[in-house]
Amino acid sequence: MNDDALRLLLQALSRQFVGPGEDPRGTVAILMSETVKFRDKLKKETGRILTVVDARNALDALEAHLGGQPWPDDLTIEQKALARIYIDRMTLFRK
Repeated sequence: MNDDALRLLLQALSRQFVGPGEDPRGTVAILMSETVKFRDKLKKETGRILTVVDARNALDALEAHLGGQPWPDDLTIEQKALARIYIDRMTLFRK
């Protein structure tokens, strides 16, 4: 997944993760930064390429978590790891 595809995906989804009147740019910046770090580490350590579907599924898991719902059952190990990173960043380190 290239940076432009990632940026477009996260911008399109950002409104789901911020409340009305909040500026989604900070949230998008955090999600983009964490996704790029994860993508690069995954490629370096395993040779696997993170796809838009992987990022989308991780974002769906984040959305489920924030809504108090269970995660989707069909997440890959990589998608679960990325979702956990998202959850940690959005809940533990939120301003």
